[in-house]
Amino acid sequence: MNRGVVIVLGALVTAAAAVALEGQAQARIIIAYMASDGELVPVARYDGFSWRNTWPEPIERDAPLAVRTIGEIPRAWLGQPVPLTWTTWSQATGKQHRVTVTGVDRDGSCFQAITLATSFKPGPPSDGLAFDRPTAVDKVVELDESSPEWQVLRRDVAPLFSTVAAKAVPPQVGREQGETGARVYALARADKSSAEAVIVESVFRDPRFPLFFVETQRHFGGIPADTDYDALSYGGWFRRDDAGALIPISASLAAFSTAEGKLPRYTPIGILRLGVGSIWAMSEWGKESQTIVLFDVSAKGVRKLTSADVSGC
Repeated sequence: MNRGVVIVLGALVTAAAAVALEGQAQARIIIAYMASDGELVPVARYDGFSWRNTWPEPIERDAPLAVRTIGEIPRAWLGQPVPLTWTTWSQATGKQHRVTVTGVDRDGSCFQAITLATSFKPGPPSDGLAFDRPTAVDKVVELDESSPEWQVLRRDVAPLFSTVAAKAVPPQVGREQGETGARVYALARADKSSAEAVIVESVFRDPRFPLFFVETQRHFGGIPADTDYDALSYGGWFRRDDAGALIPISASLAAFSTAEGKLPRYTPIGILRLGVGSIWAMSEWGKESQTIVLFDVSAKGVRKLTSADVSGC
């Protein structure tokens, strides 16, 4: 699957956050991604000790299904028999429903996820999440570009972008990749432009806490975008401190080419409230792929828990 050039998130993880998560007393849970037609793709399970994804990877369009009925699904796929009832949560409505699994299916493009068909059809059609036990979920607030809060965040994130860019060094992963993007990093280190040069692509906010997920980018002229990287993206999670200052929790910088276009790296689905934790369920986008990723997010750090591909080419 082609991921392209992406923002690497979760790189700045504090040891305290990891220890705190591992020490939390949480009940076991299985989490699934709910497609807009109501079909479920299990993406993660917590067994009382650790998070993992043990559901099979998507299969090729022409490959036969390994199982045809729920009863044929191996116990290892979920660490237990497949639950026949689930609680779904719709991203569009924020409502939960109790649903029944009716069979095994498949969904996707070139590579298709093995899905659990259900009796539920979201109305309106909407992606969402599903759980093998009732779970509190909050809808992530997406800020509008015209909102005052967006404009304040744009002002506050620009100097952080500039500070990181001024210190940026291109990744040395092979000679070709090391050379590609060298010019845009050099321009960024010397850049003295105003905050208006930073383009804010998206802003998402936790409805309960002053925590934000922000994606921004900055374009640089004079670089052939069809053969080199001519832009930088900067994004991740940020928080407001007691004085109102914007503080990066886990944010990073990456080069990309505007000629290739840039989908949002991540879009939130919802925030799970498990124990004292806030777990962001995110869709990670490649050019032709979608991966569901779970992040444990707090004011002290971000930890990637697990991920699962649900579609791709």
